[in-house]
Amino acid sequence: MIKFKPLFTTLTLVTGLACSFSSWALNVTASVSKTSVSKDEIIQLKVAADEKLDGSKINFDTLSDNFYVGRPSFSSSVNIINGKRSDSSIWTVSIAPQKTGAVTIPSFKVNEATTTPITLNVTVGEQMPNTDDIIEVRSKIGKKELYPNESTKLDARIIVKVDPRRLQNPNLTQPLAPGLQIEPLSEPKQYQAVLDGVEVLIIDQEFRVTANNSGDFSIKIPTLTGAVRYGNSRTGNRLITLDGKSSQVALKVLPIPADYHGAWLPTSKLNLSQRWQLDNNKELSDDSVVIDEGDSLTRTIALTATGLSASQLPNLTINNPEAFRVYSEKPAFNNNDDGSVTMITKQVLIAKRSGEFVLPSVPVQWWDSANKKAQTSEVKGLSVTVNANGSSAGVPLLSQPPTTNTQPIKDSGYWPMLTALFACLWVLSTMMWLRARKQGSCSSVNQSEAKPQPIKSELIKSIKNRDTIKAQSLLEQWLNTHNITPEDAQSIRQEMSKMNQTVFGQVPTKWNISELINLIEQARTNTAQHKEQLAKL
Repeated sequence: MIKFKPLFTTLTLVTGLACSFSSWALNVTASVSKTSVSKDEIIQLKVAADEKLDGSKINFDTLSDNFYVGRPSFSSSVNIINGKRSDSSIWTVSIAPQKTGAVTIPSFKVNEATTTPITLNVTVGEQMPNTDDIIEVRSKIGKKELYPNESTKLDARIIVKVDPRRLQNPNLTQPLAPGLQIEPLSEPKQYQAVLDGVEVLIIDQEFRVTANNSGDFSIKIPTLTGAVRYGNSRTGNRLITLDGKSSQVALKVLPIPADYHGAWLPTSKLNLSQRWQLDNNKELSDDSVVIDEGDSLTRTIALTATGLSASQLPNLTINNPEAFRVYSEKPAFNNNDDGSVTMITKQVLIAKRSGEFVLPSVPVQWWDSANKKAQTSEVKGLSVTVNANGSSAGVPLLSQPPTTNTQPIKDSGYWPMLTALFACLWVLSTMMWLRARKQGSCSSVNQSEAKPQPIKSELIKSIKNRDTIKAQSLLEQWLNTHNITPEDAQSIRQEMSKMNQTVFGQVPTKWNISELINLIEQARTNTAQHKEQLAKL
C-alpha cells in the first residue's frame, strides 16, 4: 500500500491542476452581422476572446478561397469594475462571398480554443428580409392550467438579429389576453449574445398572469414594433416595417369544483407555520405555558403560498379569549425568489386575569391545484395558565388568639385572680399592638405617597417611548399594587386604548401623549377605603 501512495498523490495533483486549468480555459467566439447574404455583399466577421492576446494569434488567409477578405483590425482592452478584472481581444475583418449556395466560414484556433464554423446562405440577388428574419419571439409559461384567482409566471424573450442601431422608433409591446389579468414582475433586461453565429440583442421580461374566470384563453406574447433601416452604400438604404406579429400561448382555466365549500384559495403549494415568544423573547417549544397577570405572549404566524399575489392571501381571523387584551400588527408581505408570497401576521396578547385558558388553533382551507383536491393547513393553539399577581392580594386578616381547652376546677383558690391579671395584660397588649399597627400603616401610606414610585416612572418612560406592550403590562401592575380609584383607572385605560389605536391601528388617529401622563400623575388612591378597613380592625 505504501508503494502506490506517491502515484496516488501524483494523480490527485494532476487532476486538481486539470480542473483548475479548465476553469481558466480561454473562450473564443466568432460572429457575423447576418447569415443570409447575396454574392459580393460585404459583411463583418468578428472574433472575440476573453483574454488579452497578441493580434497575430489568428490568420485569416483560410478565408481567401471563398471570400474577398479585407484588412483585419485588432484591439484589446482591460476593464476593472468593483475590483474585478476582465480582459478582451477582438479581431474584425470585412468579407464578401465569391460564390452562391451554402458557404462556410471555417473555425479559427487560438491557443487551445477554437471557434464554431458559421454557414452563410448566399444568393445571386439581394433578398429583402422579413420580420421573422429580424425579430424572433420566445416564451415560457409556468402552468398551462389554472383555477380562478390563481396565478402563474410568464417569461418572454425577444431576439433582435440586426444591429440595434438600425432600429427606427422601436416599441416594446405588452402581452395581451382578454379575460386574464397580466402585470409585469420586472423591468425589461437587455444584453448582447451570440446565437447561431450571429451577434444579437436579447430582451427578457417576466409577467404574472392571473385568471379571473374559467374558460380557454390565448396570450399574445410581447414583441418589438417599428422599422429597420436595411441596405448599404452599394444598394442604398431601405426601411423594413416590423409587422408586430408574435406567437400565442394557450391557457386553460378550470372552473371551481361544485362540491368545494368555504373560502376559495387556489394554490399549488401552501405552508403555514407559527412561533410563540414570551416577554423575554424566549421561544416556546411546548403546547402549554404558565405566566402571570400582566405578562404578554407574542404569536407570529407565517403563511407562504405559490401562484398568488399579496392581495389574494386571506386575512387570518383568531377568536382569542376575553381574558387577554389583544394587539394585532398590520400583516407584512415578502416576495420570494421562487415566485411565492409570504404573509407574516403578529399578535401580542396580554393576560388580564388569572385562570386556565386555551388560545385557539388557526386553520386555513385551500384548494390544491396541483393534485386537484381540498386541503386544510393548521397551526396548533396554546394552553395558558395565568397565575394571580401576588402584589394584588388584599390586606391579610388578623390571626385569632389560640383557644385553650379548660377543665372545671372544684377549688379555684388564687387562680381567679391570676386569670384576671393575665386577661388585663392581654387586652392592654392587644390595644397597644393595634395602635402601633395603625400608625405604621398610615406612615407607610404617607411614605409611599411621598417617595417616587419606580414602577410609575417606568410606566411613564414606556409611554414616552411608545412601547405599548411594556406600557400596558406596567399599567396593570401599577393599578393593582397602588389601589387607584375606579374612576381614574377607567380614564387611564381609555387613554391607553387611544395610544394603542395610534400605534397598531390601520387608520391613523390623533392622540396627545401628555393627556395620558397627566392622568397617571394625578391619579388618586383609595386611601379613605383603606383607613376605613383599618378602623374596623
